[in-house]
Amino acid sequence: MENNGTLHGGVAILVKNTTPHQQLHISTGLHAIALRATCHKTITICSIYLSPSTAYSINKLETLIGQLPPPVLLLGDFNAHSEQWGSNKRSTRGKMVEDFLLKSNLSLLNSGSPTYRHPATASSSAIDLSITHPALYLDFCWQTDSDLHGSDHYPIDITTDIPSPSFSKPTWKLHKADWAAFSHQAALELCTDNLCSAEDPIQEFTDVLIKIANNIIPKSKPNTKKT
Repeated sequence: MENNGTLHGGVAILVKNTTPHQQLHISTGLHAIALRATCHKTITICSIYLSPSTAYSINKLETLIGQLPPPVLLLGDFNAHSEQWGSNKRSTRGKMVEDFLLKSNLSLLNSGSPTYRHPATASSSAIDLSITHPALYLDFCWQTDSDLHGSDHYPIDITTDIPSPSFSKPTWKLHKADWAAFSHQAALELCTDNLCSAEDPIQEFTDVLIKIANNIIPKSKPNTKKT
C-alpha cells in the first residue's frame, strides 16, 4: 500500500513449491490472505495487516476467522499493544485483540519478546502477533531473530520438530495413454489461427497441450511418506 508516497503494510505468503498448498478465497475488508498447506499436518495459514491509522471492530476479525478451516495459524502486524504479549501498556486495539482471542478460543505463540523497534526513538514493543488454534500450540517453537536485517520489525521464526511428510510428484502413465484421442483433440484445439492471435502463442500452446494431456493421459497417484 502507498500513502503520500510512502510504502507500508501489505500481506503475502511465500510457499516452497514442493509443499502442497491451495490458496483460500476469503471475503473480508481486512488486508489478509490465506491458504491451506500440508506441513506436519494440514493447517490454514493467514497473513494479516492492521493499519495503526484505521479503526477495526472485533466483528471483522471474527468474520475472518470464521471463514478459515481449522486449525489456523494467524500471523501478522496487528499494531496492538498489550502486556499479555510484551508491550508495557494496553491500547484500545490491544483490548480488542485480547477479547478476540478469548471469544474465539485461540492461543498466542508470542513469548513476550519485542517484535518492533521504533526507528526514531529506538524504543521496542510487541505488535506482531502469532495466533493459533490450541491444537497447534504445542507443535511450534516461537522466537525472534535478534538481527533486524534492515527492517524495523524483528523477523519471527516459528519452527517445529515434528517431521513433515514428503510427497512424490505424480507422473504420466504414458503406456496407458489413448494416443488416438490425444492426436484428435490436439488437432481440434491446437489451431494455428488461435495460437497466432494469442498474446503469448508459446504459453498458449503449452497451456492447451497440458490441458489435453490432463484430460486423456492418466497419472500415477502421489505417494506420501514420513521423512
